[in-house]
Amino acid sequence: MKIVTAVDSMKGSLTSIEANQIIANVFTANDHSVKEVAIADGGEGTVAAVIKNNDAQKISVQVRALNDQLVTADFAWLPSEKLAVIESAAASGIQFLDGSKRTHSSNTSSYGTGEMMLAALEQGAETIVVGLGGTGTIDGGIGLLSALGVLFFDAKNQLLPPIGSSLGKITRIDSEKLDPRLATVTVYIASDVDSPLIGRTGAVQMFGEQKGLHKNELESYEKEMSHYQKIIGTTNNVFKGDGAAGGIGFAIRLFLDGIVCSGFEFISEQTGLETMIQHADLVITGEGKMDSQSLQGKVPVGIGRIAKKYNVPVIAFVGSVKGEPELFYNEGISVIVPIIDQITTLDEALKNADKNLYNAVRRTSILMTLVK
Repeated sequence: MKIVTAVDSMKGSLTSIEANQIIANVFTANDHSVKEVAIADGGEGTVAAVIKNNDAQKISVQVRALNDQLVTADFAWLPSEKLAVIESAAASGIQFLDGSKRTHSSNTSSYGTGEMMLAALEQGAETIVVGLGGTGTIDGGIGLLSALGVLFFDAKNQLLPPIGSSLGKITRIDSEKLDPRLATVTVYIASDVDSPLIGRTGAVQMFGEQKGLHKNELESYEKEMSHYQKIIGTTNNVFKGDGAAGGIGFAIRLFLDGIVCSGFEFISEQTGLETMIQHADLVITGEGKMDSQSLQGKVPVGIGRIAKKYNVPVIAFVGSVKGEPELFYNEGISVIVPIIDQITTLDEALKNADKNLYNAVRRTSILMTLVK
């Protein structure tokens, strides 16, 4: 049997590469042919997937995390294409949130993601792909823009710090010092979140709580984000993807003429994934949590939709699933297999993810031998 395995990273436990390897080990031991594809949707694991699939260079730089602490962040560099692939989560990721006042949304910044873009410009990048998944900031992208030279002022013409609490205070924006190299660079926004900046499904109301806002803060923070949008003068236009990464998508689209693309589609096109699926007998995918956000086009659903075109069955291994299974089956996923087989805590589940995935894949492989 020809099998393609393309599992997304399971946050806090397994990378896409590690998960695929576990699956491949089980099925190759049973004499199946397995192709491993490192996959991502613009979030965690995107850079690793590009490096793995394209033999790209890994460039490491010192940048500011969302809490203003220096961290080492990696991006992928393809010199022949002068292409840089960046994960905003490497500097502005949700993993840096610790529940403290310093990492409250009003005090955090996407500045470090802008610093990564500057590092890409230093490499000579002509195309920059910015993956927007897994971020912990809700600053409308003013941090990123500030790193690139944009200045934000209040009513007293005082320079504002590029953090979330400044959104409602901005009265003037000066982009004259925006890095001139960006004028000749094509910037892609790789995201599978189609939320607008404002509204029920926007950056604040949809994602605010998971990024540290309290429920009773959502209304006031939404007003501040709406003020920011009005200052820029785009209230009459609603664009899908503007709400991605707490508004980084909005900032890149408006100030850098960013082109929105699907993070999953970007990776799958680079790898020739659709052709592999077309000629496969079985496709295996998965992610840490399958829920309503998965239906926006995250890895398992994206793979299911491709496989459905060619009538190839799909098994999805997941840490947890929330929602009606039929919704996922309609997208081409044949069966969802939870990898947890006993009552456990989240910490234990993450710690034992490799073992749990192995056991689930092993059980599945045995079941497959029962039907001839």
